[in-house]
Amino acid sequence: MESVVQSVGVSGEALFDESYARVKADLDSLKAEELLQVNLDVTAAVTSTLGLLPEVKALREQIVKELPSFDIAAFDKLEDYALALSFANTTYLAATQPPDDLLGLNEEAGKMHDRLLADAKALAAHGLLDGAQLKQLVGGNGYKPLAQDLQLLSQIMRVSWSKIENKSATTAEDLKAAAQLSVRLMRIVGLREQGPALLASATDQRLRAFTRFLNVYEDARRAVGYLRARQGDADTIAPSLYPGRPRKRASEAEPAVPTSPQPATGSASVSADSTQPIPAITPAQIAAANAAAAAGGRGAPAPKDPYLT
Repeated sequence: MESVVQSVGVSGEALFDESYARVKADLDSLKAEELLQVNLDVTAAVTSTLGLLPEVKALREQIVKELPSFDIAAFDKLEDYALALSFANTTYLAATQPPDDLLGLNEEAGKMHDRLLADAKALAAHGLLDGAQLKQLVGGNGYKPLAQDLQLLSQIMRVSWSKIENKSATTAEDLKAAAQLSVRLMRIVGLREQGPALLASATDQRLRAFTRFLNVYEDARRAVGYLRARQGDADTIAPSLYPGRPRKRASEAEPAVPTSPQPATGSASVSADSTQPIPAITPAQIAAANAAAAAGGRGAPAPKDPYLT
């Protein structure tokens, strides 16, 4: 019987990390001053893009024919850029809120340490365990000293297990658990110490993925806007990813809101709720540019490709 995954086509879907790997070189090539702030809902933007891609891709042949200077290679990677952004965004969110059970873990490790130490001292008093080894315990407060002592207690008692087995309440399972608690405690502390570096890397990765995705999508919107100007359905095929705010005309003085993405400031704190609109090139702007080119171009016909400079 065909599985549910096979029946709905899930097995053929792309993987986020693989898409990221395919375009990582493109993301790394961006300069720091080119990076844009993440100012929209990433999940919503990626979802919308995946949904509209079939209609946008249907115009590929026309784009190649009528817009020869258009970057068709980047256009063909739009899905990968969208999935790469989703991957980078998830990595960023994980870095900002890493799994951290340190307080509960420390409490549990402390209780285990006290039980083992009490049993070890009692066993040493009866000559069943080398009490001199207990002097190696660090003691004191702190996650690292606790992890070290817990590991040492576990090791001391395991070495003498043949002598102390069934001589105290401590079991072999307790010693294994103590060793595992020690490792887990050191791991969480290590992750905390590496947190700032991990967050900085995840933030940079997210900004690069967002910048590349948004630039390529906006180029696609401009191409669709140019090709579908007469039909008037460009915004249906490739709508703005910034819903809720009307686009300002380029001729309007002192617009109330920015009309283009803002460069990243270098801060790791970025807004995911801002909705700054990014206008596409309109037919009126194209016509004006063509007219200006014709007037100043010694009679040469103006190019109709908005991507020619």
